[in-house]
Amino acid sequence: MKDFHFTTEKEQAEIEQILLQRKKKQSKQQLLFLSIFIFIVIIIALYCVRRVLYTDFDGYVVVHNVRFRASEDIFVHDIYKHNGDLVKPGDTIYSYVSLDWFHEIGNINTESAIVVKSRDLKLQYGLAYQNLAVLKAKMQEIKRQIELEDHNIRFGLSDNVHKLNLERDYKETEEQLKAEQRKLYVLQKAINESKDAVDRLGQVNNGGFSIQNVRNKKKMQELGMVHYTIAADSGLVTKNWISELSLVLRGEDIIETQSFNLEKDNVYVMAYVTPNRAKFLNRGFKAKVIVNDDVEYTATVVSMGARTEEIPEAYRNNLSKDHIAAIAVLRIDDGQRIPFWSLVNGMPVLIRFNNKDYDKVNPEEYLLLKSPKGLEIPAEVKDHLYFNNRE
Repeated sequence: MKDFHFTTEKEQAEIEQILLQRKKKQSKQQLLFLSIFIFIVIIIALYCVRRVLYTDFDGYVVVHNVRFRASEDIFVHDIYKHNGDLVKPGDTIYSYVSLDWFHEIGNINTESAIVVKSRDLKLQYGLAYQNLAVLKAKMQEIKRQIELEDHNIRFGLSDNVHKLNLERDYKETEEQLKAEQRKLYVLQKAINESKDAVDRLGQVNNGGFSIQNVRNKKKMQELGMVHYTIAADSGLVTKNWISELSLVLRGEDIIETQSFNLEKDNVYVMAYVTPNRAKFLNRGFKAKVIVNDDVEYTATVVSMGARTEEIPEAYRNNLSKDHIAAIAVLRIDDGQRIPFWSLVNGMPVLIRFNNKDYDKVNPEEYLLLKSPKGLEIPAEVKDHLYFNNRE
């Protein structure tokens, strides 16, 4: 084999330069591959360390919002609070007219219940008034007998026993008289209110008013038939179910609010727990609830296995056949500053437990034990099975 020789020094320098550049390129590639490899190793190591130190569960926030529902068939006139509006105690939420009025006056074959009630109240008042007169007469008679008994006692014709019985009867009759007087006061007040109602009913009938005219706000106001729903607590309107000038049937939702008093609203965090991972948590365990990189708070398990739910598809592990999970209930710990938006109903969260608590798990503390007599609840657990308990 013949030896290779450069024809000129210039060619040799060019070849050496090319080899040097190739070597540098290879070094950069090796460094890049090594960096990627190290990064992957670190990620895997962190994942393994996290799996060793922590156990994560998917879950969501549950807030028991306040829903204003129709207690009867109504026609809503005005809605004063809408989505996103703040509500303070005493604020008017909406105004409405009860349709019971029109159901009554619309049936010409039956007498209005308002008229029947008014007549019944007057009858009760008359009977109570007569009974009042009877009680007064009875008290006068007992008083006369007591005076006679005093006379007999002075002359030794009677002992003190009969007088004591008469005095007891007098006091009992006096209490009955006071009760009857209070009853008369209440009946008189109810009669006055029913008289106003009958007068309004007469105005409706005389004016040829019908349910088709319920939209007439001015007329309804004049007849005193408009009612108002008032807020009892501070909160935020989260949903309007109906619009103004709408017919709402009994039991239907009108407006939903979330109270600012989270304790009152019973805010909880629900965790999806598959059967093979139930061993990693127990009642009383502390958890970190992660909303995002900036918002997290702590919560405590108050119930394990409250019910079962189907795991949402987004949370399912493709390598697992578990599609049904038990629900663990966590109560948010006191004394934390948590953004209001992160505690809305249905907010997805990640619930993280520290595996150092794993050794503390005692299955007998969270399982209902089967016995020949049926289900038995361990005494030390009985007070912690319900969501609304406070330790």
